[in-house]
Amino acid sequence: MVILKALAVVIVNFILYAAFGSFFCMKKDGQKRAALTVAVGFFAYYALFAVIALPVMFTYRPLSLLTTLWCIPCILITAASLIIYRKEWAGWMMGFREEVAKDRTFWITVCFITILLVALTVMTYNFTLDAAYYVANVTTNVDTNMINVYDPFTGNWQDHFELRYVFATYYVNDAVICQLTHLPALVETKTVMSAVVVIMVNALYVSICRYFFSDSRRALLMYALMTVTNFSFISIYTTSNFLMTRTYEGKSVVGNISVILIFLLFALLVGGATEKSIYIALFTVCLGTATVSSTANMVIPAEVCVLFVPYAFMKKRFASLGKIFVCILPELIMMILYVLYVKGYYAIYTFPR
Repeated sequence: MVILKALAVVIVNFILYAAFGSFFCMKKDGQKRAALTVAVGFFAYYALFAVIALPVMFTYRPLSLLTTLWCIPCILITAASLIIYRKEWAGWMMGFREEVAKDRTFWITVCFITILLVALTVMTYNFTLDAAYYVANVTTNVDTNMINVYDPFTGNWQDHFELRYVFATYYVNDAVICQLTHLPALVETKTVMSAVVVIMVNALYVSICRYFFSDSRRALLMYALMTVTNFSFISIYTTSNFLMTRTYEGKSVVGNISVILIFLLFALLVGGATEKSIYIALFTVCLGTATVSSTANMVIPAEVCVLFVPYAFMKKRFASLGKIFVCILPELIMMILYVLYVKGYYAIYTFPR
């Protein structure tokens, strides 16, 4: 029963991401990029969730209130997306069926590898200290019906919110899902979100392979080489290690979804996509990533600047520099807030003062 419920939550997650992402990608450039739409929707989902979650948390309100509040935009946005973009999604699904019928070997191989990686990831025994903290954090929030007020390891009431984690509302969403579905925290984090991350990463890999190669055999070879390299490149500091053994941690999302998605957006911009649509999607990704892990505060500005700034100078589109700055502004603000907190200039307390 728990397995079926977990599978249902995975499916619902992707429906929600697709609904959120449709407003950013579905009609852009006249193309229907499902993987891009879902991935951008993933970050739009978490960006909006943070907007709702942070005021509830900082006013010491219960988790159950946030769960109720979060259901409202999810229902409204999903309904609006189905009404507005149902024809676009139906057309894409018909086109996808035709593509699968034409390139069965490619899609069977992709599905087999993805399912295999999901199974390996879900069954991996994860005993890192960080993993224990995040699962304990979700459990503590659900059991106390509060948000980040109690220490996950000791259960003691914290004097102030730990700023390294407090803006990473990615895990608060896990607590909301657990409270809503009654899934155990370990199942939600290690099974549901691990499966979501692995599936999305592989979908982005396929999108990149299809971008560079229209021939399915060459695209499949590139996909296989990317998968083998990623699976084999394991050490303590690689994204591969986080993807395969620490999948549900925010660092894994940043290193394996955000970084790849930003590269894909850059590739689409170079390939002639509308600049406005790319920068809207880029800002959404950067904003959503800032709510996933504090690691994004350093990684995302570096990648965006390395890719987009030289391109702006090469194309002599100096007005784009302002757009680039706006895109990385969420990470820069989070970085400044964290430095000020570490230096002792302020603290956000878990009770009124």
